[in-house]
Amino acid sequence: MLGAQEVTLYMDSELAAKQLKGEFRVKDPRIKLLFDQAIHLINGLKKFEIIQIAREENKEADRLANKAINLSELKM
Repeated sequence: MLGAQEVTLYMDSELAAKQLKGEFRVKDPRIKLLFDQAIHLINGLKKFEIIQIAREENKEADRLANKAINLSELKM
């Protein structure tokens, strides 16, 4: 993780935030693989915090994420 020891993750997905906090289970086997990788990385950190942001307050980040997804699909 580029040497980071403390990470604050800002996200607008309530489901993903609660899954990473251990409040909800991950049921989809494809997502479970990614979840397990994320937890492995998180467990290697000294400090990890999730801050959930309402989607209405996160329009610019959502636009950039969709742009990145679209660009990655073009490369496939």
